[in-house]
Amino acid sequence: MTYTPTSNLLSGAARLLPPEAMDGFVKVANETLEQGFDHNECVRVAWEEVKKAYRRPDIGKVWVRKDEPGAGDVHVNAPLGGKAKKPKKETFETSSQVVKMDDNLGLVFGWAIVCTKGGQDYVDLQDDHIPEDSMLKAAADFMANSRVAKDMHAGDQIGDVVFAWPMTSEIAKSLDIETETTGLLIAMKPSADVYAKFKDGTYSGFSIGGRRIEDEEVA
Repeated sequence: MTYTPTSNLLSGAARLLPPEAMDGFVKVANETLEQGFDHNECVRVAWEEVKKAYRRPDIGKVWVRKDEPGAGDVHVNAPLGGKAKKPKKETFETSSQVVKMDDNLGLVFGWAIVCTKGGQDYVDLQDDHIPEDSMLKAAADFMANSRVAKDMHAGDQIGDVVFAWPMTSEIAKSLDIETETTGLLIAMKPSADVYAKFKDGTYSGFSIGGRRIEDEEVA
């Protein structure tokens, strides 16, 4: 196993790195691999090196140097089943934006997963679609067993997801709620320093990643 800029081992976020940042990422990942560390540790160390000089200006955007305007996200782990445009992809990442903040409670609200928009299946920037039934199962497992948030996909826990509401088409209809979007709504309570990053625009959303339980190619 060797890391390259086109390696299937890299996440969608890594593929948005500019060439010079990607070269550094791959170099550090391979050096860590040569020291006998596993994949998760190689990726963690590589991201730490990248984040010293780069940041992502917005979800799905190419990473830029820290001296340029930018924003990032907070990562939430969850085991998700789903359908992928590109088959045989075992792990994935899907991102959504923050929609509201509450300074009194220190909460950040937003969509962690988007399943549909305007009645159509939503396919994210990594070509993944998470069906409502898979989202519902993942949400139940996540709130019962994890609720962990990390800073930019790495390091220690920096917050908890304190509220989560799975908004499926059926649930919305049963509650007489009209919505153009279905998916998983969450409220996260991050540490004070991470909340400040949401306030100043450094962070603008959540990304949620996991291992695919079922994989089905869709057109």
